[in-house]
Amino acid sequence: MAVDIRTLRTMRAVMQTGSFAAAGRELGYTASAVSQQMAGLEQALGIQLFERRASRVVPTEAAQYLLQRSEEVFELLDQVEVDIARLGAGQAGRLRVGTFNSAGGSILGQAIARFLIRRRDVEITLDEGEPYELFPRVSDGSLDVALGFQYELVPPAFPANLRLTNVLTEELFVVAPKKHRLARKDSVDLSDLQSETWVAHREETPSHRCLLALCEQHRFTPDIAFRSNNLGTVLGIVEAGLAVAMVPRISLTDPHEDMAVLPISGRLPRRQIVAAIREGHVNPLSEAFLAALRQVAAKTLDKSGHRSLG
Repeated sequence: MAVDIRTLRTMRAVMQTGSFAAAGRELGYTASAVSQQMAGLEQALGIQLFERRASRVVPTEAAQYLLQRSEEVFELLDQVEVDIARLGAGQAGRLRVGTFNSAGGSILGQAIARFLIRRRDVEITLDEGEPYELFPRVSDGSLDVALGFQYELVPPAFPANLRLTNVLTEELFVVAPKKHRLARKDSVDLSDLQSETWVAHREETPSHRCLLALCEQHRFTPDIAFRSNNLGTVLGIVEAGLAVAMVPRISLTDPHEDMAVLPISGRLPRRQIVAAIREGHVNPLSEAFLAALRQVAAKTLDKSGHRSLG
């Protein structure tokens, strides 16, 4: 036995107005159509809902009970309509985000806070990883949006069904111990660092491949003694006087008293931080989150343009 919402709404109108004709005028039906709906409902339920009198109809106790329970359904449907409207406006729902390590502290926290100002009913989950780990998850739908990066000297190998949005473009810097022989220079030529010991990211990362390609342009191979994908580890090794490193600007937003930050002279490849969304994926929350990311990233970049952060 199936009772549709349209018929229940008609029954409610009949009970509120007291007649089939008045209910029909309110709903845009003929009196005959309303009468047929109520007769069909009574037949489907196997109970009498109305006593038909000369000038009006009187609901039975069964009709009163059915209306009472139906009101619960109407309230639920009204709330569903409100929720759907809020989903469409990007005010509710769930957003699954992925990010890489160094963006987590400097961008993601502030972006999430900005995004949630008028979206307290939005549920956000956050996973961390490298772009080669996160972007396939956007491609298969297990993440809604992910932050990653690409270097100009390293062709990206991302899934074809992703739409990439540039969040910011940043320069690369050499970081060295505070007392390094080149620490007081306004900029350094990369060839001046060919005898240095380096700390770099792991071999499978675009950062590592960019460093190798850049050093190859200057006709030397860097002596990489330390490898870590953890930014804190990289900067800690530099501050301890053990090595130099090449890092993007966003990695230098916090002060480091025992480290010098040196611009590299000449045309240096830059790094782009990009956000990935799956093509054809419609989630208003994703677009709103991208806007928050770009706003926070722009402010973060403005604050990080210092030669020495000591």
